[in-house]
Amino acid sequence: MIKYFSLALIGIVVVGLVHWRTISVNVAHYLIWRLTSTATIVKGQVRNANAEIHYVSYGSGPAVLLLHGGLSNRLSWFSQVPELVDAGWRVILPDTRGHGDSDLGGNELSYRLLAADVFRILDRLSIQRTDVVGWSDGGNTALLMARYWPERVRRMVVISANFNPGGLTPEAREENTGPSRGIERWWKRWWTGAGDRLHNLEVRVQRLWRTRPNLQPADLADIAAPTLVIVGDADVVSTTHARLMAKYLANGSLAVIAGGHFTPVTQARRVNEWIARFLGEGTPDGGS
Repeated sequence: MIKYFSLALIGIVVVGLVHWRTISVNVAHYLIWRLTSTATIVKGQVRNANAEIHYVSYGSGPAVLLLHGGLSNRLSWFSQVPELVDAGWRVILPDTRGHGDSDLGGNELSYRLLAADVFRILDRLSIQRTDVVGWSDGGNTALLMARYWPERVRRMVVISANFNPGGLTPEAREENTGPSRGIERWWKRWWTGAGDRLHNLEVRVQRLWRTRPNLQPADLADIAAPTLVIVGDADVVSTTHARLMAKYLANGSLAVIAGGHFTPVTQARRVNEWIARFLGEGTPDGGS
């Protein structure tokens, strides 16, 4: 596992040096933080629906759950974890089933299943209620969590999420078909942690993207948790869709920022500012 994460981090550093100076700086900061932080670390796994789901927890204090996107892994939050832990949060990082160190299992993927996996982790950690920050598929999962288990979710930040497949741009829907090839396949094998499981994972994830979630405006209106919707102005989720989501949610607000679908990585400072402001900079009740 150490070898896998070291290689993944080196890969991100290389990409950062070539394309985004900010990324390489944030990776370096994360590595130094991991080496020097005295935050409490809890690692474990839970079993749900024929799969072992892996998680890591850093720090202590009020809980915030970070849910990564599809075809990535928990390491994608490298720009957020140090900030949140140092601000006084207990950060919970699952690997979604089939990603990172978690099994794929034999069940068809759905956001309700991914939510059920997460609740097994929270139950194991004796966390009854949490704030949630979800990116892409993680944001979709957060919406399902708040819709069907409202007593477990305090507040949410959903980044580049969609409440139905129509929220994706036409270009994104066209790209979400067929297996990865060449360098893209090599990178995804590595970055997802799926290795030889990548083909099966891609098939199920792409089918998930084509068919789910299927929340209606009335479902969003039933979500009482205060929710910040963040979308990039060049995202694969249309800004119109994000605006509708924020409008339909009972307590929704919207932030449109410069960038595409990877703003937690490419626009980490801006995203972190919005998260800190919305979650109250380390207090579970917004500082009140």
